[in-house]
Amino acid sequence: MVDIGLYASLEQFSPAECLEQTVLAEEAGFESVWVNDHFHPWFDRVGDGSEANGGDCWTWMPVALERTDDITIGPGVTAVLNRHHPANLAHHMATIAELYPDRLVFGIGTGAPLNEDPLGFPWPEYGERARRTAEAIRIVRKLFEEDYVDFDGNFWQLNSAHLYNGPNEAPPIHVAANGPMSARMAGDLGDGLFTVPEADPESLAGDLFPGIERGVEKSAHNEDPDEIERSVNVLVSYGETENEAMRSIKPWRVLLLPMMFEHAVSDPRYLQKHGDLVGEEQLADSFTITTDPADLIDIVDEWNDAGFDRVVFHSASPDQERFIETVRDEVMPSF
Repeated sequence: MVDIGLYASLEQFSPAECLEQTVLAEEAGFESVWVNDHFHPWFDRVGDGSEANGGDCWTWMPVALERTDDITIGPGVTAVLNRHHPANLAHHMATIAELYPDRLVFGIGTGAPLNEDPLGFPWPEYGERARRTAEAIRIVRKLFEEDYVDFDGNFWQLNSAHLYNGPNEAPPIHVAANGPMSARMAGDLGDGLFTVPEADPESLAGDLFPGIERGVEKSAHNEDPDEIERSVNVLVSYGETENEAMRSIKPWRVLLLPMMFEHAVSDPRYLQKHGDLVGEEQLADSFTITTDPADLIDIVDEWNDAGFDRVVFHSASPDQERFIETVRDEVMPSF
């Protein structure tokens, strides 16, 4: 059995459009909706030339939960470096979890410069970002599980901090991982792993799953690596014509530029200018751009066969309602 989720992009679509997509996704039978947590979007203009969006996911998520009944919703993913304090996020989550029990999930990762640099924060190297992420997870869990928490960490301190509302257990924490170090963190401190397809399904599973096992071996939180949920977020564009699907996904070619994580580059205009240098052929080789529902079925099938429990469709499609209906009518019956 594989779960199918939807990625609500507050960069490509307005907050209101993402709410509409979320309602449609629940009605269609999607199991979860994940939403980006970025201060700046990855690009300045969407496929039709209009201005990009930049909604705040922590404001948006409670509204989406109120508009729906059962679907799970959470950030995919939040970076806890300088922009967010882990105790403030725990406070947000405790309040949301009390209002909407068992419906919140927390995705956390090591981030991108477009979250930190616009606010004047430095862009740390990966090792520091990973240590901050691990410390943030520990703080979040302690605040949910303990009372009047004192914590003296390398990056944050707490002085008798106490959450007066919320459950006594944090929402499921899914750690973003594209390499073995973050995969170990997922196995050690998380409840799940959240990744993107930087390789074919079997190769990526081979890179990440051993890290999960090594993390569980030293974990005080987990005992069985098979209990760590494995989610993959797959970017697709589905349209009536190939040209239509290609135009809609073009802004996302910035994701093919290594510089976006390696350097403190955060201006969406600059990112898009360089992304525009990526040709359509490379874009088509990297993402699924299609008019055929069978290609969407193949995505779920291949990732499920590789050992992933959840496939999240990040749809850059020109008609989101049509995409959601196609997944409902053509993809879900196959699983």
